[in-house]
Amino acid sequence: MTIATVDIGTIIDLETYPVDRPGDPAYESLLAAGQAALRDKALFSMPGFIRADAVTEMAAELDRLLPRSCRYDRPRSPWDYGDPEASWPQDHPRASKHPCAYNQVLNYQIGNDSPLRCVYFWEPLAQFLRRLCGYDSFYRSECPHLALSSKIAGEGDTDGWHYDSNDVVFSILLQAPEAGGVFEYAPYIRSESDENYAGVAELFANPEGRALRPGLEPGNLTVFKGDLSMHRVTPVNGGRRRIVALFCYDQKPGTNFSQAYIEELEQGLPNKP
Repeated sequence: MTIATVDIGTIIDLETYPVDRPGDPAYESLLAAGQAALRDKALFSMPGFIRADAVTEMAAELDRLLPRSCRYDRPRSPWDYGDPEASWPQDHPRASKHPCAYNQVLNYQIGNDSPLRCVYFWEPLAQFLRRLCGYDSFYRSECPHLALSSKIAGEGDTDGWHYDSNDVVFSILLQAPEAGGVFEYAPYIRSESDENYAGVAELFANPEGRALRPGLEPGNLTVFKGDLSMHRVTPVNGGRRRIVALFCYDQKPGTNFSQAYIEELEQGLPNKP
């Protein structure tokens, strides 16, 4: 399978989601619905975007790569990408640490013939996502580690409360756990000018009453504005792993992640000297 030869319609449900037909009324309607969802709720999810057989194949491919993946397991500040060296009162939300544990499959570990890579490099999808986000320009990341990646969470693993360093995250849920592993978030709980620490403290104290749970299912392509929306994935329960694929795009070409972060990731690789 190559990007040039694959029949993308066997992977993506183009009848329901005609992302390759700009100007078509169904395309424009889907685009308008997505833009409204991002504006109002910070999240737009397309159920069944990836066909069931392709979901199964992608999940199996990533699961086979688990023994080679990075392991991340340590408490983390929700503001890791802000000013982690700053000193905050002990009871301040910014001083909090939240458990974070999962495995991550890196871009260079995913095969060039992977159906997941075919989706990531399919240009009509990239252009639809560009318009969805309202960007004039849109480039795939050139990071050999995180341009395309996957997080795999097993029993007890969790991705604690945090903001994202990039403004929009593009993900595909490929396998749901037996229980737990629920994505929770507070849309636009902060703004560019107001951190709303009181609201964040309320969210941490009462997530059941303050967080939204969009009920994501395998096959969903989800676009999420995570830079202003605090979010987490609750601990996974049971023997079936939670597997999610992540696509990284940027408005500027040549995007890479910081070397310090990459070195931290590489410390979790198996057989690291």
